[in-house]
Amino acid sequence: MYLRLLAESLRRGSRRKLLAATAVALGVLGATAIAELLLAAGDRLARELGSYGANLAVVPAAGRETFAAADLVQLRRIFWRNNIVAVAPLFPLRVRFLAGDGGAGGPVAPLVGTWFDQPVDGEWRSGLPKTRPTLRVAGRWPADGAAEVAVGRRLLARLGIAPGASVEVEVGGRRSRLAVVGAVESGGDEEEMAFAPLAAVHAAAGLPAAGDRDSEGDSEGGSAGALAGPVARAEVFALTNPEAGNVRDPKAMTPEEYDRWYCTAYPSAIAYQIDEALPDARAEVVRGITAATADLAGRLRPVLAALALAALLGAAVGVTAAMTATFVERRLEAGLAVALGAESWKVSLFFLSEAALLGLAGGLAGGAAGLAAGRLLGAAVFGVAVPWAPVLLPLGAGAGVALAVAGSLPAVARPLFRDPAAILKRATA
Repeated sequence: MYLRLLAESLRRGSRRKLLAATAVALGVLGATAIAELLLAAGDRLARELGSYGANLAVVPAAGRETFAAADLVQLRRIFWRNNIVAVAPLFPLRVRFLAGDGGAGGPVAPLVGTWFDQPVDGEWRSGLPKTRPTLRVAGRWPADGAAEVAVGRRLLARLGIAPGASVEVEVGGRRSRLAVVGAVESGGDEEEMAFAPLAAVHAAAGLPAAGDRDSEGDSEGGSAGALAGPVARAEVFALTNPEAGNVRDPKAMTPEEYDRWYCTAYPSAIAYQIDEALPDARAEVVRGITAATADLAGRLRPVLAALALAALLGAAVGVTAAMTATFVERRLEAGLAVALGAESWKVSLFFLSEAALLGLAGGLAGGAAGLAAGRLLGAAVFGVAVPWAPVLLPLGAGAGVALAVAGSLPAVARPLFRDPAAILKRATA
């Protein structure tokens, strides 16, 4: 009987009820879309800040000057390996550049050996262009394993050459010729440097070649040479969670705190795991980047949360207005039920149940639309493919029910606890 009365009540006055459900749907839509953006904003923010430089650095352990490039493969074995976006070893060598006929007197500048698009672990490839996306190159980057070089724009001007020419580098009396395939532009110190494949710089330094240079591995891009030999430093770009600057020593944590910290993608936790994987090296957090991430994320989240709250409050006001108008139309019906002996709280519960069903329908519709809107906004605002978050749909339905019930309480509860005779008199006046 109760359900039949409820269904009949929902059928009547459908226009105002549709208005209330629409208000709920719009509020939940905005809140769900913003919540989905909030979930995606952290990854996008990390990627954007990563474009200004890697957020982790790997340096030799105490008492060592270099570590093996091959050790960097171990980064694909740590717990947070899927958060490692890119890694690039660096082996800087100060050389004299000789252009033209190779005469003496050329400028001395750093020649940095690194990876550019190097296979590291199966199909996973990495290199300097991914750890420093702000570097622009006119031409192209060198091919790993080839005798090629990308030279900084200002250094090229000093040499008086352009991409397509060749240059000789001299160090310790040894000379190597490299083909210039690109001009690097950054506005910074990189324009006074040159970047070449790691194996080519090792050869220029007179270091032993790694394996037979005529082997099949070298003919397919120099993988053996690129993954061997010493490096002085490595840059690592990892997706991390914002972390406060006052990082605690893991040894001072309780077991529960340690497990929670170790299993969260904090910069310090990833650096700690890199330390565990590389015994001849140690990882350092680039605090400038990670502090900026934490600061901006801390500012962004309250703004998005406030926008979501504003959307829900606006929906609550709309529901209150619609349900108040509905109850004014039906106050004779409510007063008559109370006058005939129905308890006020039961009559109130009937109207609130009706509001809850409207809120459930509006919440489901708004939640589904919000998931789609969040993906569209993510692509338009953050330029990132926002993943589906179906867990937000039941939350949206629950928020819709709560909104509808809270918005209906002022319209339903107060009048029914007054004298039913006064309600009937006012309704029939």
